[in-house]
Amino acid sequence: MERVSEGFSERLVADRWLLAAWTALVLAAWLAVSLVIWQAPRPVGAHTPSLEWLWRTAAWLVVSGGLWRWLHYRPPGFAIEGQLAWSAGRAEVLLPSGESIRGETRVLWQGPLLVGVRLDTATRGRFTLWLTPARLGRRGWWRLQRFLMLGTP
Repeated sequence: MERVSEGFSERLVADRWLLAAWTALVLAAWLAVSLVIWQAPRPVGAHTPSLEWLWRTAAWLVVSGGLWRWLHYRPPGFAIEGQLAWSAGRAEVLLPSGESIRGETRVLWQGPLLVGVRLDTATRGRFTLWLTPARLGRRGWWRLQRFLMLGTP
């Protein structure tokens, strides 16, 4: 007799650790680009030290403006909150605002502490959702692992 999962439904919350990792990666990228800007050879068109300083400062300000933008951006894949319902190869995320994201699912990654799911939606295109024990809670994480093992997502 074949065991079949009935589906999975659980509340999603933002994962502080994934958001902290996102922030750390953005800051590391900013630091690397800043080092390249300040330690690179003289920029093209900067024939004097004052022009060189002006070019480097302008480039650093542009990069820092991008940093400000990326630090205030919360990737929806692991920051979105709402109710997740997943069954028979289709999933729906109901957001607190009442908006619904639904579509066909495909498991991208399945590890002991991280599951990546892609929803192919009609309105948003491909939407990747990263699920962790912190997002679902202990009970929800156990139920997800059971669903993935028994069902065919």
